[in-house]
Parts: sequence; C-alpha cells; structure tokens
Amino acid sequence: MLVIEAPLINAQGLQTGWMSAVLDISEQRRVEELSRASQERLQATARLATVGEMASLLSHELNQPLAAISSYATGSLNLIHSGPQALADIEVAMRRIAEQAERAGKVIKSVHDFVRRRDNEREPVAPQALLDAIMPLVSLQARKLGVRVQLKLQDDLPQVACDRTMVEQVLLNLARNAMQAMDEAQARNPSLLIQVRRAGGGERHIGPSAAVEFSVADCGPGIPDVVAQQLFTPFYTTKAEGMGLGLSLCRTVVEQHGGYLGFESNHPQGTIFRFTLPVDAGPQPSPA
Repeated sequence: MLVIEAPLINAQGLQTGWMSAVLDISEQRRVEELSRASQERLQATARLATVGEMASLLSHELNQPLAAISSYATGSLNLIHSGPQALADIEVAMRRIAEQAERAGKVIKSVHDFVRRRDNEREPVAPQALLDAIMPLVSLQARKLGVRVQLKLQDDLPQVACDRTMVEQVLLNLARNAMQAMDEAQARNPSLLIQVRRAGGGERHIGPSAAVEFSVADCGPGIPDVVAQQLFTPFYTTKAEGMGLGLSLCRTVVEQHGGYLGFESNHPQGTIFRFTLPVDAGPQPSPA
C-alpha cells in the first residue's frame, strides 16, 4: 500500500487537519517485477546471441587463413619430393604458414573485441600496408582461378585510422567475393582492380572530414536488382555453401570506423564495391 498525506489549510492559512489517501499498488509492483524479469531474460538472450554471433563470425573469418595454411602445407609436401633444390621454396612456404597462423590469432582477438561492441584499437596505417597484408592470399586464389590482379594507388596517400586486422578482412572478403563471382560466371579474361585514392575528388586536406577511398572492381556478371536489395542482410546468400555474413560484417566494420560501404555497376560489365576510411589526423593538441 502507498499512503499519501497532506495538511488541510483554511482560507486564513491555518491548518485544520490532515488529508490522507491510501492506494493499492499491488498491480504496479507486479508489473515492475514482470519488467525486471523480462529485462533479465533479454540480457540472457543478448548474451546467447553474442555467443552465436561470435561463433558465426569466427567460423567465417578463420576459414581464409586456415585455407591458406592448408594450401601452403600441401605445397610444401609436394616440394619435399623435389629434392634439396626446393629448400628455399619450402622455407618461404613455412614462413607463410607462420604468418597465417599469427593472422588467425589476430582475427580471433579482433572479432572478440568486435562482438563485445567496445572501441577497437585503432592505429595509423598506410593504405599500402593494408594491401601488402592481403596480397599473398589474394594472389593465391587469383592464380588458382586464373584472375589477373591490378593495384592502383594514388601518390602521397595519407595514413588511415583503423583496426587494421578488421579492415584487412574487409578488403580480403571483397576481393574473394569478386573472384568467386567471375569464376562462377566463367568470365572471359577475368580481372580484378583494387584501387586506393583520396575520397572527394582528391583533396589533400587532413582533418575529421578527410577520407581515403578503397575500391574493388571485377568484370563478373553484376548484381541483379532482386539480390541488390538484400545484399547486406545478415545470413542472406546466393552461394550454396555461403553463410551470408561476409558483406554484412564488412558494412558494419566500415560504418564503425565512420566510413561508408556501397556498390555500383562497373561498365561495361561487373561490379565495383567502394568503402571509405577516415584519414588519421595525428595526436590532438591538448587544451591550453
């Protein structure tokens, strides 16, 4: 019960008594208890969803470095039977396996931070360094599918502020998707163009609004309108063995960095995916 009391004051300003009201708040308390229980269930559901999301992301993202490790290991076994002259190539393959194993560990940590929705560790990174990190994997698949890969970087590009492991995954996902699309469509003379330039017409200013644009262009079949409407929807995929998480993850990562990810037709044929990252403005001056 809730009891409310107030003094009764007459016209002369004198208190002549008390007024009381007694309210039954049993229903209000019952609703509050239901609300608290619902909140606890929602929090438990959110934790379960986070665990499921982390498992899905890990299985998707780890597939790439693990596939590379498997390919390098198979190649090393083949080289062993070639004789002592292949030792240099085997050493390179072993080094690549170590690099990809380290990359898998970084992916686990970065995806873990990503799912927890806390601020990722951002650092100034040169665009060339991002491309250098993914090119061994891109080249590996390009050779397998017969794709010609071109890189075009504008001169004097500034560093970008990003979580480099997650951005490398974005670039790798876009490149692999493009090559797979061309392979499935059996495109003639398949080619992939990865280009980096200043966003907004090439301005050279550095500041909060400055950005660098990354684009991945292919000469595949393009994206039908019915697919384009759901392209970034989680778990939507047109691949028989796809999970439908790659592009959804890419867009979320880019948007968390303050950028934008979109796509357009590549004339005369194919698709171009573009995304932007903010330019690193350097250390901020301390207030006077």
